[in-house]
Amino acid sequence: MPAARRTRIALALAIAACSEASGGPGNGSPGPADFTVGGMAFHVSSGAVATVGGVLTLFLTDQPDGCLAITYTPVGTATVFSLGVAPAADGTTSATVVSPRPVPAAGEAVGKLVRATHGVPDAGFDAADGSVSWTANADGSVTIVSLDVGFAGVPGRLSTGGWTIPRC
Repeated sequence: MPAARRTRIALALAIAACSEASGGPGNGSPGPADFTVGGMAFHVSSGAVATVGGVLTLFLTDQPDGCLAITYTPVGTATVFSLGVAPAADGTTSATVVSPRPVPAAGEAVGKLVRATHGVPDAGFDAADGSVSWTANADGSVTIVSLDVGFAGVPGRLSTGGWTIPRC
């Protein structure tokens, strides 16, 4: 087999693996979801999860690989919804979305929806109310069981569930 063909096959397999890891087809997550918040269109195609300082942060994005979208600055325009969740001390895996603050209290979540071009934000809305529930999986991924978020001063809600997103 020619080297160029082997390279193309290896690249196709790598792309397929990234799709599987980022909420793509085959891992139990729903397909893409579309929302409009304050006139801003948001097409969710993948997600990621990270934990910093005891706050679990869930990300949903219009990029094909959620981990890459939050680790690097995407070229072009990218939309990312982030929700920082402070789990309750009793281990409850649900939280109430509250108005923005630097760090959520136990059992609360704070978030925002941001559209940026070349890493420079050009539109965004703060999460104002709602709820989230999740399941932590043995492999480090998180399944968003249900998510319902309203945004400050604008029409439109982000309501979804069933997304299994990888830890980055």
